[in-house]
Amino acid sequence: MAEEKPETQNNVKCSYCGNDTFCDSCQKAPDNTAEHMCFECYQQMGGQMPQDKKVHLCIPPEKMVELYERFLDDNTGHAFEELWNAEKKKLKEMSKQEIAQACFFEGARFMYAFMQKMSAEQAGQQPEKAEEK
Repeated sequence: MAEEKPETQNNVKCSYCGNDTFCDSCQKAPDNTAEHMCFECYQQMGGQMPQDKKVHLCIPPEKMVELYERFLDDNTGHAFEELWNAEKKKLKEMSKQEIAQACFFEGARFMYAFMQKMSAEQAGQQPEKAEEK
């Protein structure tokens, strides 16, 4: 009896290494005008995309979660450093409850602005600037 091969999810070829790779967005809406770059080639190029041509990066779903977590860690770390440097004196004078409340609200504000920015980018719009207090 012949063994059935499991159906592969790979749907495009990397224009750089020639390997088959999976791209969810290309599967939903194929774009034949762009070259495709697999995630491995992207990493080998130091996370840089060629600027001289239209290239679509194919990121596997499991790597997308990893990249998103790294992105959030980097951005929240940067946001904390900015907050700490700007408000260090005021924070040192606050009670623990006031600090917890301020941090909670600052985190909520940060995530709200981040979600607005991501939604606007997906829709191809410029994100609206959050009103400053």
